[in-house]
Amino acid sequence: MNSVSVENFLKTLYTLRYDEKKKTSATNMSERLSISTPAVTDMAKKLAAKGYIDYAPYKAMVLTKEGEKVAIRVLRRHRLWELFLHKVLDLDLKEVHQEAELLEHQTSDKLTKCIDEFLGCPDFDPHGDPIPKDDGTVKVHENALRLNELSEGDECTVLRLIYGSGDLNDFFTHYDIEPHQTLKITKCFKLDESIEVEKNEKRFAIPLPIQRRMICTKK
Repeated sequence: MNSVSVENFLKTLYTLRYDEKKKTSATNMSERLSISTPAVTDMAKKLAAKGYIDYAPYKAMVLTKEGEKVAIRVLRRHRLWELFLHKVLDLDLKEVHQEAELLEHQTSDKLTKCIDEFLGCPDFDPHGDPIPKDDGTVKVHENALRLNELSEGDECTVLRLIYGSGDLNDFFTHYDIEPHQTLKITKCFKLDESIEVEKNEKRFAIPLPIQRRMICTKK
């Protein structure tokens, strides 16, 4: 059980619960980490023994205070790197996410603080994800709704894109969806709960799972 696998496990638990609002089950963790369910269970038992999570068979895994501290520290490094790579090196949103996945495990607290100060102690990364502060506090977007909570005819401003799987990242890249853009919901389809949106006079459909990963504010 190396430090990278521990950090990824705890970070994934945190993002599943707080960002995606999903159950932190072994099945969901298996899908996110691309490992088997038995491997998730084995890791959960080890991390519970170290005091990072509360674990019981067939129940959702819950981060302890110590486990949450680790997860937030990793997310802070990840999101600061994303902003640095985007703002300073001009990498696109998909690229910064992939590179930050590697850099987050190799960055000291001292370097993290230097990057934070260099960037002006920002509140959000280029995806709109909140950047945890050094004391562990996390700022939230005001009047935020998930895209699937809006109705036909509504206009909204994109606040945040919750990146994850490769297919999801490809969708955002293909349709050039970024924070601060304006979308108008032109149709809602009851059959599969997808919607049609208009952006810059172009229309395209957004499936329900992706709607749930788009945080907006109604105009």
